[in-house]
Amino acid sequence: MKYQVQMFYDASRKIGERDSTFLELVNHPTNPLTREDLQANIKRRPALWGRYAGFLKTLPVKES
Repeated sequence: MKYQVQMFYDASRKIGERDSTFLELVNHPTNPLTREDLQANIKRRPALWGRYAGFLKTLPVKES
């Protein structure tokens, strides 16, 4: 059985890994995450992707 502090650090680690993965998607060298991609993800799963809505202003626009 884990102590409460251990559960806290496990949750913090998962949040950090999730944020790191998001930044890898944003900074991908050949296929970066675009504004339209993020908007579609937020619409599809707002509980997961909504926390990254602040990046909408800075992400590139998808080229046609």
